[in-house]
Amino acid sequence: MTLTKISMPDAIRIEKIRRNGTEIGELLGNDNFAALGSELQSVFRDGYQIKFVTVNGLKNLLRIKFGKEAGSDFTETEQGLVGIALTDEEAAAVRQMLSSNCLFEQEAEGTFRVLWR
Repeated sequence: MTLTKISMPDAIRIEKIRRNGTEIGELLGNDNFAALGSELQSVFRDGYQIKFVTVNGLKNLLRIKFGKEAGSDFTETEQGLVGIALTDEEAAAVRQMLSSNCLFEQEAEGTFRVLWR
């Protein structure tokens, strides 16, 4: 399945909305998501891939989507984010949304890293 590619700001808006429990029906016709058009339902149902992931963008997504905080749940290095504590389900979600400029690897049981190429 090919996932819809969305911008980092759209991903952050979507995850904030999900966190607040807003339903997809409430967003149809919302100007904030006009760029996604008919793909908005697919994004909510199937997930998405971010067009270009930045370090700060991923840190924000990890905080919003999974409640993971820099310093306590992962560490930022010159190469990327390391020691990210994720469940298997969370890891699959992160892997799916990362763009091709990122490398997602398992470090040890339950911890992962994202490196920028």
